[in-house]
Amino acid sequence: MYDSENDSEPGRGMERENLGSEAPATVRIVDIARMAGVSTATVDRVIHNRGKVSAANLARINAVLQRVDYRPNLIARTLASGRQYVIAVVMPRFAAGEYWADFEAGVAQAEAEARRYNVTVRRYRFDQYDGASFEALLATLRDESFDGAVLATLFAGRVIPFTAELDARGIPYVFVDSDLPACNRLAYCGTSSFDAGAVAARLLCEGLEPGADLVVGKILHRGDGGSNQCRERERGFRDYLERHDFRGELYDVALRLDDEAYNARRLDELFAVHPSVAGAVTFNSTCYILAGYLAARPARRVRLVGYDVIDRNRRMLADGVVTALVAQRPEVQGYRGVMSLCGWLVEGRRPGTVGNLPIDILLKENISYYTNNII
Repeated sequence: MYDSENDSEPGRGMERENLGSEAPATVRIVDIARMAGVSTATVDRVIHNRGKVSAANLARINAVLQRVDYRPNLIARTLASGRQYVIAVVMPRFAAGEYWADFEAGVAQAEAEARRYNVTVRRYRFDQYDGASFEALLATLRDESFDGAVLATLFAGRVIPFTAELDARGIPYVFVDSDLPACNRLAYCGTSSFDAGAVAARLLCEGLEPGADLVVGKILHRGDGGSNQCRERERGFRDYLERHDFRGELYDVALRLDDEAYNARRLDELFAVHPSVAGAVTFNSTCYILAGYLAARPARRVRLVGYDVIDRNRRMLADGVVTALVAQRPEVQGYRGVMSLCGWLVEGRRPGTVGNLPIDILLKENISYYTNNII
């Protein structure tokens, strides 16, 4: 039914003018109707987008809605409608105390809040050091039904074509860990990987001579040449060196997870050939591998910078083996990734496209105070 321009009750236009901008603490439809000088039925049609409303009344109601920052009771509406949503979280497998365990803690907190909106979170995990593992998981996801996805972008070469499939299916997705701006993502929640690389370069080089040689520790991957985040960090690192008159040499060393003997041999060989090495960096959370090697050889004075406040890195920083850690708040990434999709699916509320988090710098002197909790 089309509302009339005259559906306001006598005298209500005068009442509206005298109300000013104050509104009740809890704004109801009847309050909005009174303030706009229209019937509650007209307000109901505008808020719930059903039925026709005259342009004049629509303008009045929208002005009041904006003034009082009205939000409908979305929880009640969603529960009443019975609409169910599923968010897929695609992330690496992890063990307790590792980086992705903190990310999972953020996802779990968001999951608890999202249940109020009939939102379910499903986890899909892969081996972060094996591109084939990720490819197999994507094949599984093609047969899954979900309404939105949070994607860790470690294997960029495989993520990009998969997001094109999500675009074709009309499924929104949010990136975490590192951004891929060329994709049509709803949002990115994380740090600027390139700038985080520059931060590591500054922390490392400010304590060294411009001609000092450096080691870049890299974990061997199976497929895709390492994670997108690590590549971006290294790009920012090298860019900083080029812009700040670095005159030394960079030596890459390939290391293995959980193979201390192999790593010791590789590093012994490197330092034997290049005894002038004075600094080292890793671009993922495995700084503890180099730190463990250096801790066993205290006579070798090497400045070491790494990423992420996982348990083993934290201990090495507190002991003074690691010079500094660059952190990126994984719990916040997990929480915001899920909640930004929840807000979009339930409310139609679009998040900021790029939600860059602070790049935290942790030293021996402040590590005991640091927490990456959401609140």
